[in-house]
Amino acid sequence: MNPKSDVDAKHAFVAELLRRGYDDARVTRSPADITARRGKDTYYFEVKFTAQEAQYFGAATLTEWEAALEHEGRYWFVVACKRNGVWIFHEYSPTEFLEFSSIPPFKIFFNIGVGHYKAVQIQRETKRVRLTRERISQMVELFKLFRTGGATNPNTTGDTELHDRVAIPLE
Repeated sequence: MNPKSDVDAKHAFVAELLRRGYDDARVTRSPADITARRGKDTYYFEVKFTAQEAQYFGAATLTEWEAALEHEGRYWFVVACKRNGVWIFHEYSPTEFLEFSSIPPFKIFFNIGVGHYKAVQIQRETKRVRLTRERISQMVELFKLFRTGGATNPNTTGDTELHDRVAIPLE
């Protein structure tokens, strides 16, 4: 198994939740890695596994953060590590995890074939958001706004300010 894989950590945390008295706990894909139930209440756990010894530099997706804020009070980020064969789990509420989080410049992914010939893009339907020059410009402006603190001014409504300056539809 890949030493960076979080599969074992997820299964170990499911076992830990059941040991703690949850009625049900299972690995899921959405809205988090693990969904657990205690009585009528449902809880969500996003597992972040590291083999690092002292400091963990990791990432949480915007989708994970969206779910965390939507289910706040029932959603936990779990940092998992294994020391001397023993699992260690530290759970953080979204509010706590915010204190350790920052936004880097946006990353843009690509998927391109390699080989003897130059790749040719075949247009096909996809759920992915396609990159355009306009979207690059919007992302640059949005990140500039984040860096200058414009989106965090408590005297403005962030949505209006972002919408007015970056032209991002809010619906």
